[in-house]
Amino acid sequence: MENYVFDSNTKLPAVYCNGRKPPHLFRIPTDVTLFGLKSQLNQINIELNYRDTLRVDGVEYRRPSINSAESVRFSRIKLMNDDDVRTMFSIFGQFNTRGPILLDASLVRSVEHIQQSLIRPTNYEEIIALMNAPNKDINLDDP
Repeated sequence: MENYVFDSNTKLPAVYCNGRKPPHLFRIPTDVTLFGLKSQLNQINIELNYRDTLRVDGVEYRRPSINSAESVRFSRIKLMNDDDVRTMFSIFGQFNTRGPILLDASLVRSVEHIQQSLIRPTNYEEIIALMNAPNKDINLDDP
């Protein structure tokens, strides 16, 4: 059995990837950079979906605020740089003493992976043959 030591210099975010539920919980250090945060989210996505080629494109923080009726509302702040990440930790420290930091991560495929997944004829002769072929089933996967 492993013993885990609580590190007061870490926070517990809950990240929603492309709006999917349930969120994924993980620990991040309070001095993390935006690049480090995105890298950690990419690693989590790879571990959870090892065949998935999606990568983190953007991260938003669900900033809590209390209105005059004392109900909590959330506004989204797009994290664009390291200062935004530090601001997120500062805001979180003012409003929350318990519960996770709520993040939304947008995951996208890279251009290279999209191009690799396209099925296309490789030369002019194959294109002409496909265009002039009689109306029958054509399987582009056949060599």
